[in-house]
Amino acid sequence: MTAGTVRAMMVAGLAVLASAASAQAIITLTPTSNQRSVLGSLRPGDTLRISGNFTTPFVIRNRDFGNVRVDARSATFQGGMALVNVQNLSITGGTYGRSDIDLAAWHTVRVESSSNISLRDGLFLGNGDQRGSGLQVVLSNQVTVRDSRFTGHGTGLGVRTSTNVLVTRNNIIGSTGDGINVIDSQRVVVSHNSCSAFVPGPGAHPDCIQLWSLAGRPLQSDIAVINNSAIGDMQAFVSFDPRTGSGNRLIFAGNYAAVTYTHGVSCTRCNDSIFIDNVLTNLPGARWGAPSVRLTEGTGNLVANNQTFDVRQLALQPGFVLPGPAWSNFVPSFAGLVGSRLDLVPWGAGGVSPAAVPEPANWLTMGLGFAMIGRMLRRRGPRRVMA
Repeated sequence: MTAGTVRAMMVAGLAVLASAASAQAIITLTPTSNQRSVLGSLRPGDTLRISGNFTTPFVIRNRDFGNVRVDARSATFQGGMALVNVQNLSITGGTYGRSDIDLAAWHTVRVESSSNISLRDGLFLGNGDQRGSGLQVVLSNQVTVRDSRFTGHGTGLGVRTSTNVLVTRNNIIGSTGDGINVIDSQRVVVSHNSCSAFVPGPGAHPDCIQLWSLAGRPLQSDIAVINNSAIGDMQAFVSFDPRTGSGNRLIFAGNYAAVTYTHGVSCTRCNDSIFIDNVLTNLPGARWGAPSVRLTEGTGNLVANNQTFDVRQLALQPGFVLPGPAWSNFVPSFAGLVGSRLDLVPWGAGGVSPAAVPEPANWLTMGLGFAMIGRMLRRRGPRRVMA
């Protein structure tokens, strides 16, 4: 090998190293930065560190980031966030919205017409006025929402007209309406999420997880609701849609409900669907009897190994223990298709839900806590900021 060849190889190697270094730059963004300029400088492999309090909506449009990771753990987006026609972006952390007043936007965070997006470890705040949602994913593909907390919204989060979405290990607290809605979508896994301390509005019957199809659109299909927990004043896991039909190949497996309503797992006109390993109980102070698995009008469904309990009388006996969950190891055939390719989190078959089932001694304290939250929110009433 000649000296010239060695020098050429060294130059080429240095060029590769320089390219790799430049592809892994750490860029910072604060409220005083020129947002357009900073976002425009990002290249695939870069990390964007966002810090500070953003009082106006943080909007990103029409950009393929090619694999940029955002560290927003030191950022607060009081005005909310919108990702519109964005590809290949993952965001870790961040506080979104505010608990004192309402936002002009209906959704605190909106992911629209986007693909390969990951949102994790976020805190989504609402002010408990029965309005809006913490996060809406619409017209998007391969989105992951995980390990986040949603509190004080009308609905915690929704997936609408989207495909290949993973919603896992999130906690939805204090909703006045539903926890998670999946609407007009295909291939969605909703697993290991928890709903608790809901505060139903007047005449409301909130659901922890609700599915439905839209008239004039294909029925939802391949939606898996696995190992979620619903605890408190709510219905649990339902798909009601007698007009169009609920869906095909829906899966309700290993879910746990300790609720005040009788709808534990309910599905109207569901076809070729699976209902297994669900544990459904009411609470000691519930008005109605045991929640159950209720199917109407559908065909080709499998129902097995579900347990239902009415504990209202049992709770008066010494040594009463509330029935616990029986998590499922069921893995949907489409599980490998869902979620962001930038965040291949093993959502997990089996294991334990993030919501620990409370000990029996804690039920009275929890009940008093739910009542206090309800009184506080109703007394405070809605506060709005007009658009």
